[in-house]
Amino acid sequence: MTIKLVPVKEEHCDLLFSWVNDEMVRKNSFNTEPITYQEHTRWFKNKLNSDRSFIFICYVGERPVGQIRVDVDNNTGLINYSVAREYRGHGYGTGVLKMITGVIKNRGIKIDRLVGRVKYDNIASQKAFQKAGYNCIKKRDYIEYYKEVNIKS
Repeated sequence: MTIKLVPVKEEHCDLLFSWVNDEMVRKNSFNTEPITYQEHTRWFKNKLNSDRSFIFICYVGERPVGQIRVDVDNNTGLINYSVAREYRGHGYGTGVLKMITGVIKNRGIKIDRLVGRVKYDNIASQKAFQKAGYNCIKKRDYIEYYKEVNIKS
């Protein structure tokens, strides 16, 4: 399985929209409400123009199979990722969670740690973070997974 992460471009807007409203993605999100196209395009434009948000499309060969986003807040990169329905269960989530550390380092994004927050009933994401070598802390409403990155200015 050869995975590559490609920085998101404007033409990926509709692809991300199709993934964000997937039933399982909504169920596992902290905001479970469906996203309108207008909300999505506004959000996408803001993220695309931000110097604190980094979105990558995960490709296997020429097929887009998922996405991962890192939003930088102080010295922490908050992870949000998803895998397209037809590609779940093949290890792509674990793959992108492993790869993102190298991508962050190669791009010189200055953070100390990557963090992902996962609902207790999202077993697939829990397993993906664990297999990718993240540590965890159980919080009241979610499990926080983290990995030290140590990229400084």
